[in-house]
Amino acid sequence: MAAITGFGASGNLYGINEKSSQSDIENVIKRLESRKEQYQKQQADRFSDIPDEKFNDIDKRIKNLENRLSKMRAEGKEDGECETCKNRRYQDESDDPGVSFKSASKVASGTAESAVRGHEYEHVNRNQAKADREGKEIVYQSVRIKHAICPECGDSYVSGGETVTVTKAKNDSRFDVGLRDEAGEIGGLFDEVA
Repeated sequence: MAAITGFGASGNLYGINEKSSQSDIENVIKRLESRKEQYQKQQADRFSDIPDEKFNDIDKRIKNLENRLSKMRAEGKEDGECETCKNRRYQDESDDPGVSFKSASKVASGTAESAVRGHEYEHVNRNQAKADREGKEIVYQSVRIKHAICPECGDSYVSGGETVTVTKAKNDSRFDVGLRDEAGEIGGLFDEVA
């Protein structure tokens, strides 16, 4: 299994992004506070005194946005860049030496998904070539692109990717269960069912 991880944001959640104005951030804070109040009322109706993860996430995002707004005001800036998004880097965590991102690299948020997808397909191609060299068949391959929410600005970003490859020896019949009849013919069992 190979993976690339983003650490240290591009969809737009609640109307802000990497570079938002003070008024944009203030409006988002108001909407989040309203959402938090609504959620508190819902929880009160359920007689629950235990704040749950959703409540804590909203509260954490409000605090992060307030910190970002305070920093912008202290620096006298109308527009502020999200430091977390600005400093995000991507690095391959696999032991495959022939793929990109072996050292931490900055990728523009607009191109992060295609860069990560391209990187994961490098793993796909290398795993296919390795299976051919070793005389194996590929039983299953998948690529998954992961997304997360930036804790500072609230934007969705590509947080990494993962490639899974399952191979078998060409004479290994463990994955053929239910596909072969007693004579070894593929589909024989299914031909008799109707």
